[in-house]
Amino acid sequence: MKAVVRLNLLVASAFMLALLISLFGLMRQAKTDILRELQAGMAVADQLLEQVAQDPERLEPLLAIEWRHMHLAVLSAGQSPVPLEMDEVPEWFASWIWPQDMPSIERRRPLADGRILVVMADPADEMEEVWESALQVFALFMGGAALSILAISWGLSQGMRPFGQVLRALDQIQQGHFTARLKSYSVPEANRLASHFNRMAEALEQEQADNRRLTRELMVLQEKERSYLARELHDDLGQYLTGIRAQAYLISQVSGDAEKVSKSAPLIVRDCEAMQQGFRRLIRSLHPVILEPLGLEESLRSLAEQWQRSSGVNCRLGINGMPLLSDETSTHLYRLLQEALNNVARHAQATQVEIGMQVRGETLNVRVEDNGQGLSADVRPGIGLRSMHERARYMNADLHLLSAAGGGLRIELSLPLVMD
Repeated sequence: MKAVVRLNLLVASAFMLALLISLFGLMRQAKTDILRELQAGMAVADQLLEQVAQDPERLEPLLAIEWRHMHLAVLSAGQSPVPLEMDEVPEWFASWIWPQDMPSIERRRPLADGRILVVMADPADEMEEVWESALQVFALFMGGAALSILAISWGLSQGMRPFGQVLRALDQIQQGHFTARLKSYSVPEANRLASHFNRMAEALEQEQADNRRLTRELMVLQEKERSYLARELHDDLGQYLTGIRAQAYLISQVSGDAEKVSKSAPLIVRDCEAMQQGFRRLIRSLHPVILEPLGLEESLRSLAEQWQRSSGVNCRLGINGMPLLSDETSTHLYRLLQEALNNVARHAQATQVEIGMQVRGETLNVRVEDNGQGLSADVRPGIGLRSMHERARYMNADLHLLSAAGGGLRIELSLPLVMD
């Protein structure tokens, strides 16, 4: 059941209950008021009877008058008065207020000719007034209920309209159409909802654009990595293999010439050593195998030294306690710092980098700070920064970048430690 129907039923029920209570109070009070009015009318009747007793000639004029709250009749001896009728009031309503078993209120006075003057209380006028009041109360409550229901229906239709538009916009978002936007509304609450929705849609649209851009960058990077591997294998290792093959062929042709064999064998050894170094360099770029024999601390010191030699930027590493980390966490932390240093070499134009690691309680705090040009306010994170954030998220760590244009960049990583 819709909210507007439920609310209208609730309002209608409240009006109906209030109507029944009002009618009950009206009818209960009406019986007391009618009885009081009839008793007041009987006091007038006593005065009329006294006047007729003193002057019988006044009877006829009194009988011709339409009296309120009482009825005058002259009856023969033994004759019963005619029951009073209430044409304007429904019988069921009259029976509720003035039942048939109510004792009649009347006065009798014998006349000189043997007839009897009967004055009976007549509640018809009062009953008609009560009936009219009940109809007015009923009409008032029904009109109020109708106006309330119409107002609620209109108000809810206006108030629910933004929700319908929000649902349609959410359906568009669910289908991947992040360009969906909501217009402004006159209702402050709905306008705030629209503003929040539009900001969410803008963030999703920007995120979608970033993902597409990063996907393109990843594809470009993948091709670069493949090109790098192809060059390394072809230009470096391939050349050494070609040299070794040529020297081996030469040895096979001059196996009887000891002098030529002795000259070619060292060349083969030299090329094998160079090829082995090339393999180690290639494998190190693909996976930090140095972590396994040396551990994280020594691997980071080796990384800092090699990076300083290759980049020409002074790098200082300070480690104050190195906790025991899992292999996965160590690899992610190593790669994160490696990416941070690579970003400094490519973009920062720095002359000095400081790396600090310190254990505080159950948290490993890592800091990488340079004195370069920093990040501009409108810079979009590239694949390097995104990979750092992804590695931090994988380690359940918090990564923050603090920078000002021309003031260097400070990277802070808070890595929670699992304590046994």
